[in-house]
Formats: sequence, structure tokens, C-alpha cells
Amino acid sequence: MIKPTVLKAILKWSLTAFLSLAILLLALVAPIDDTPLASQPFYTHTMDKVDTFQLAKYPGTKTIEVGWSQFSIVPDQPVPMAGYKPREKYTDIHDTVYIRIMAINNGSITTFLITSDLLLFPPTLKEAILGKHHDTNDFIYFSATHTHTSVGGWEPSLLGKILMGDFNEVWMEELATKTVQHMAQAKSKMLPAELSYWEVEASKYVINRIDSKEEVDGKLRGIRVVREDSTKAMLFTFGAHPTLIWKKFTSLSGDYPNEIIKELSKDYDHSQFMAGAVGSQRFTGIDKIFDFELTHKIGELFASFINNAAYELLPDTLTIQTGHLQLEHGPSQLRLMKNIKLRDWVFRAVNEPLQGEVTVLKIGNVLLLGTPCDFSGEIVKSRHWDQLAEDSNIRLIITSFNGEYTGYITEDEHYSDKDDEEVRILNWVGPYFGAYYTEIVEKVIDKATEEEVQ
Repeated sequence: MIKPTVLKAILKWSLTAFLSLAILLLALVAPIDDTPLASQPFYTHTMDKVDTFQLAKYPGTKTIEVGWSQFSIVPDQPVPMAGYKPREKYTDIHDTVYIRIMAINNGSITTFLITSDLLLFPPTLKEAILGKHHDTNDFIYFSATHTHTSVGGWEPSLLGKILMGDFNEVWMEELATKTVQHMAQAKSKMLPAELSYWEVEASKYVINRIDSKEEVDGKLRGIRVVREDSTKAMLFTFGAHPTLIWKKFTSLSGDYPNEIIKELSKDYDHSQFMAGAVGSQRFTGIDKIFDFELTHKIGELFASFINNAAYELLPDTLTIQTGHLQLEHGPSQLRLMKNIKLRDWVFRAVNEPLQGEVTVLKIGNVLLLGTPCDFSGEIVKSRHWDQLAEDSNIRLIITSFNGEYTGYITEDEHYSDKDDEEVRILNWVGPYFGAYYTEIVEKVIDKATEEEVQ
């Protein structure tokens, strides 16, 4: 029989432990904040910014000139890979991964379109490039291919170290220095050129990962460049995740974008890919082949689509418009359970605070909008943004991973109805953000189309 004094001690210890655990849980987690957007201070502040947002305008004073450059970003020694759960260091290189750069000048401004063969364009790398590139008259538009079989080591946060290995500061500095050097090379090699916009419908090869019955943005889109010396370049986007290679493979690769570039190299001197509205979209439609055989097949197929596209020639002299629209997001809401989130202070302790922008680059009537997230192709399609832009003679290209990252932005209806990782662990912002980003993008499109309508 337990003595009363011992029983009292056990009960006291148990109660203390229970209360301590309860306090710890309350400190770590909280209910999801589902306050309507209109009542959120961050919403009001951002919409005030949008209402006063204006694009900087640079009229063309001469024929468009274009140059390009690229360099390998493979580290000197094997490092862990990024894209899935932690993997060991890559063991071999199936295809080299790059940073690719295209410079476009209209006589008034030079714009650089920079894309990395990485899971996203690392914010740390973006800031380092901006710190080393001192010409404030230039405009830089960042994106990434979103390959899930490239190198890690580019994210200094605790979460980044856990998911993709120790932060490699020396390598990041080298990449920033080389990027700025190759920007200068691209600029020095510019020649007069013709630009053409094109798009190809390829929706049969894309499916919605959250709900296969929902809509997808399945267009290949891009800009074709033909210079006066007959050299050619191709910038292209697509909205399916580059996740075609088995997640346990340790071969370094740029996935299907690199295979398309390889095929295009038969006709083009330079090509580069920017991830489109990849949020919740994956490849479908090709059965019974896998991994590198599948990426090779897609490379051949999609290169043929691009080569046979109808090209819409742009004028020789083009106005370029640019802008950065800073967004506010409120406290993070990384969801652990349906109605439970990780508290913001914990999120900030393991990851970078939420911050992002919409990057705007308009070249003639081609409008590129860069987003700081895995942006939903379903939103692009369901909101009829192509038609909205076309009604004002605009050709719209949405890209993801512009050098910031705020998680997945999807249709809000999925937030409460689905349990997929896109709306749970990969949604860092909470409910209503599909509507939030939709309103922002549509207002930016309106701003960018005002001149076309006049």
C-alpha cells in the first residue's frame, strides 16, 4: 500500500508535469486565425500600396538588344540535395545545373532575367546579388526551375539546415559573384534582336494534385529571340512540378526543364526555363516510363511544341515597364492539424519571417509577374487571367520563386476541404490567401494594362 505522503508526492509531480506540458503546448501552438481578410491590418496596408502602385516606364529609344550567359552551379564537393526529405550528398551528375541569365535593353534600361536550376531562387542569394550589383538603373527579375533533384545548402535557417544540409556561405558568395560577372558578360554581348511572344496549349500533360477534377494552367509560354547575327535564344515557362525523378535517386539533375533545353540547343544558342504557376500541378499523360527516360521523352515532346509554336512578333522598339510591389502577410500560420497552427514565434525561430513581393516586368505588351511562392495554376485558369489580359492586348506570364518564399498559394476552397500537404504543412500563411493574392495580381494586371487600353 502506497503511503499517503508518497501518493501526495506522486500526484503533485504528475500535476506539475501536466501543467508544464500544457503551458508548453500553449506556447508552441494556437488555433488557426480565420479573421476575414477585410478585418486584417496587413490586408488594408497592402491594398493601400496596390492602389498607389505605379510601374516605372522606360520608353524604347533604339532597337531591342539581347545578350545572355550561363554558368554551372555544381559545388566543388558533393553536398546534400534539396527537394524532398533530407537526402545524402549527391553521388553523380546526370546533367549539370546552372544559373542562366538573359539581358534585354531598349536604350533606356537593361533588364536581367535570371533563373537558377534550384528548388527555388534562394533569398540569401538574391540579396547577395543585389548587394554586389551596383547599377541601380538595371532591373532584375528572378525565378527558378524548381527541380527537386538539385543541390541544397543555400538556406541558413534551422529548417533549411534540417531539410537540405548545412548552409554553405562560401558557395553562396561564389554564386553571387559569378552571377554579377555573368550579368556583365550578357550585357557586353548584347546585339539588336527581334522578340516574339508565343504560347502552346499542353493541358493534357498537367493534372491538379489536390483535386484531379479541378482546372489547371497547362500552357507553355515564352519569348523567342532572334538576333541580327542569326543567333537565337528561348525563354519559356510551364506550370508542372519538376518531380519526375524518383526521390531516392542521388543523381544531380535539372529534371525535365533541362531535357527541354538540351533538345532546344539543336536550334537555339541559349535557352532558359522559369517555373510557371506550378502550385498543386504535376505531370500526367505519359505512362510506363519513369525517371530519366521520362524526362528525356518530355524534353523531346515539349521542344517540338516550342519549335512549332506560332510566334507573335513584337515591334523593334519597345517600352519596358518595371516594378516591385511589397506584400504584407501577417503572422505565419503553418498548420499542424485542421484548426491548429504553429505559433509565429516558433516559425520565426526555425525559418525566415514571411516576406515577399510581386515582381513586375512588362516588355512591350508581354507582362511577366513574379510571385514569392508556389503559385496556383488553378487560380490562373479559374480566374481567366489569360482572357483578362488579352482583352487589353496583354500577353501574361506568371512565374513562381522570385527570390522570396511564402509557401503555397492555392484556391481557398481547398483549405477547409482537403488535407493535402499543399494546404496543410506547405501553406504558411493561412486561410483566404488565394483570394488575397488573386486581388493583388488582378489589380497589378489592371495597372499594367491601363496604357494598352488608352
